[in-house]
Amino acid sequence: MKTINVGRNKLEIYDSIEELPIRRFHKFNKYLLVDAGIGSDINDINDHIFKLSHYIDVGDVLNAKKLLSNFRQSLFLITEENNIKHLSFMVLIKSINGKEVHDLSDENLKKMLSFFALEPKSFLDKLFEMVKKKLNDELKLYFPNNFDDASIKEYYQKLKSRVLLQLQSITQQKSNAEAIEKIDAFLINLAKPLTFSGKDSAEIKFEKQFEEMCLHLKKEAAVEPSEMTVLQFYNAFEFIKKQSKKNGNGKPN
Repeated sequence: MKTINVGRNKLEIYDSIEELPIRRFHKFNKYLLVDAGIGSDINDINDHIFKLSHYIDVGDVLNAKKLLSNFRQSLFLITEENNIKHLSFMVLIKSINGKEVHDLSDENLKKMLSFFALEPKSFLDKLFEMVKKKLNDELKLYFPNNFDDASIKEYYQKLKSRVLLQLQSITQQKSNAEAIEKIDAFLINLAKPLTFSGKDSAEIKFEKQFEEMCLHLKKEAAVEPSEMTVLQFYNAFEFIKKQSKKNGNGKPN
């Protein structure tokens, strides 16, 4: 648990999978899913425009339409001053001035943002990134098979190559435009735009998958997932997988 002072307020923050309740972690990740697909600040608008240009150039109408829909929602969120990334951080606040936070509704999380109203945006951004990194590092340490994503490594490797090509263009006055364009195309196609409206909404699928995991865990391990921490939740799944392999049943469905 991490304690921080924001103005005259004392906040307790969940920053470890050993303490963070799985339901909070699920909501935290759902916000991050939306932020990754839609975004909520000016940098995300630039990203949408860049990707949209690519899909138009290659004639990918389907993904261009998805991106346009996400672009429209992004503009709405910015107009309403709803920063999804910051809302996700509010989910991790355990208590404010000793009073525990139980209401994780969207409206209450928006109200909680008022505690940071006098702080610069960079303050909350840095705090968010620090806690998120700590949670991710712990998950990769305890459950490398589930959270050490090879595609993420490939993404950062390509990103590194892109930066080196740009530096080479500057220092050696060498044109690497074609090579950089190829890397840009790869990075864009690595994460196709998701749908965030209608019956195929990524949010709905995310919710259903999580509830299915909870039901499976309840059935196989006779435990109540809602009362578990993140560490306990994924540890239980690791145990079920091992037991299934021992019994010759393969991985659990």
